[in-house]
Amino acid sequence: MLENPNDLRSCSLADAFMTIGGKWKPYIVWYLNTAPDLTMRYGELKRHIPWTISHKMYAQQLHELEADGIITRHEYMEGNIRVVDYTLTEAGRFLVPAILYLRDWRAVFGGFPASTLTRTQGTWEDESITYRCDASDGSDVATTITFDVARTREESLADTEGDAFHVAE
Repeated sequence: MLENPNDLRSCSLADAFMTIGGKWKPYIVWYLNTAPDLTMRYGELKRHIPWTISHKMYAQQLHELEADGIITRHEYMEGNIRVVDYTLTEAGRFLVPAILYLRDWRAVFGGFPASTLTRTQGTWEDESITYRCDASDGSDVATTITFDVARTREESLADTEGDAFHVAE
């Protein structure tokens, strides 16, 4: 038992931030999620990232995501050419709703125009956006995150009882 439950040194939150931390990791997961079969070739994925990233940094970020079980690396030969593909794992798929939520959270609280939310990849339900991921093995394991966008930033800041969002079970 922790002496201080808010000590992040022994908390899964610290490990989660270490896993997805890094300038390029969320983009790698984002673009793999948009690919058919959640798979892209090394160069294709790198070209999707709209900023300049060095080969060394890109390779390092891919290696770390692979080591953390977020992506898998597949290397094979096509004729005499070595091909490397990356695919989101189940853990990577379950990370996507959190990344989508963060994108829309920033759209609401970051001063972006309301039209930014028209690009959400969540599902609109009334005035909330829901992000869902189901297990690919057909089991009943799933995650659902619901973001209540109807609450304004001012309401959220004035509300001492709760947050501008909640996680549905």
